[in-house]
Amino acid sequence: MRELLSPLPSSVIDASHWWVALSGGADSVALLHALHSLRAEAQGPSISAVHVNHGLHTDAAEWVALCRRHCDALKIPLCIETVDVQSSGRGLEAAAREARYHAFEKVLLEGDVLFTAHHADDMVETVLLRLFRGAGPRGLAGIPRQRACGKGTIFRPFLETPRALLYDAVTRAELEYVTDPSNLRVDQDRNYLRQVVIPAVEARWAGYRDTVVRAAQLQSQVQRRLSRLPLPLTHTIMGEPALEIDSEMDSELLAAQLHQWLSESETEVPDKRRLVEFARQALTAQPDRLPELTWNERCLRVWRKRIIDVSEPEASRGLPENIVVGQALAGAWGELSWSVDESGPTLCEGATLTVLPSHQVASLTSPAGVRKPTPKWLQEREVPPWWRSQLPVLYDNNDPVWILPVGPLEGITARDAPRKGRGMTPVWRPFSAL
Repeated sequence: MRELLSPLPSSVIDASHWWVALSGGADSVALLHALHSLRAEAQGPSISAVHVNHGLHTDAAEWVALCRRHCDALKIPLCIETVDVQSSGRGLEAAAREARYHAFEKVLLEGDVLFTAHHADDMVETVLLRLFRGAGPRGLAGIPRQRACGKGTIFRPFLETPRALLYDAVTRAELEYVTDPSNLRVDQDRNYLRQVVIPAVEARWAGYRDTVVRAAQLQSQVQRRLSRLPLPLTHTIMGEPALEIDSEMDSELLAAQLHQWLSESETEVPDKRRLVEFARQALTAQPDRLPELTWNERCLRVWRKRIIDVSEPEASRGLPENIVVGQALAGAWGELSWSVDESGPTLCEGATLTVLPSHQVASLTSPAGVRKPTPKWLQEREVPPWWRSQLPVLYDNNDPVWILPVGPLEGITARDAPRKGRGMTPVWRPFSAL
């Protein structure tokens, strides 16, 4: 099976550790044995396998046992990751994939490489599905051979290898593998392609795999060129990614920028019609309007000549009652760290501060002594309106001294007397904007 692998780049060969995503299916079993053979023939990193138990099938325990038998026979350590798959409105298949990749991210350490057994037939199915959904160059590039995953990297060495060759190799080697019966159902789009559409295509165009894979490679080259074109990207003060709007461009061009921007993430991109209409609204909206585009639990919103990838606030949920300056904290409300900085207003290390959400604070006063209603004060500091009631305000006794992440308040001036601790400034990132 060693010969089925495509050549590995030096970055993969020199990885600190290899992982194999082992489902128990014929393709992943072939991958496990092929990499074991390669490792036996040449110097390389140690190998482990990871099996994700989604708990969605009655035979899930048997699949775990089969993976363990293969790993025991090859003396390869096996990590079992059991996940809780919760459908979020995009279907069970998408939810299972998301949970699976979260499990992969959990096990990968810096410099690790995870091999997955995606093959040429998977590539064809992915390209066709995305074509039918109106994808652009990035979608039509299909499955990337290599991409980041958590602290490590995913590499797919079977992308030019047909499924039939993998099954034939496993069968000739008399290796056990499982068959997921849900793959035979045609109510899912991918299965319908596999069971109905592609056999009809193959009957007419026998070389379709090679041509579709070649077309995907050409689209990948186009996408790489597009990705080098500069986009006017920025961030809100809350860390939300944003695209600056050039009011001189038309809606088609702004929609193309949106598509390029969104294509850089793993999420599905809305179709062209929706992007063009949203771009039109973004270009023509009055300042008091906030047009938005929502899909798959994501939201783009227009504000102050920017299109913002919105993080819905969760900051006030679970705010701590007190914090100690210099002590890092993390919770549903966000992640708080500290930096040592004596160049401007600071808080005294070791001081205990009280925390209130900004919606409980009627007005705020700047260090210069200018007092304004809290929403007005935050508006002037370019805090998006959906965040203005959610920010943590830090009090020293009865004096508000800081609002996260905007900066110091008037109360900080009362703390300028000599102190025992170092001067520190808070660094806060809400989890919803990470």
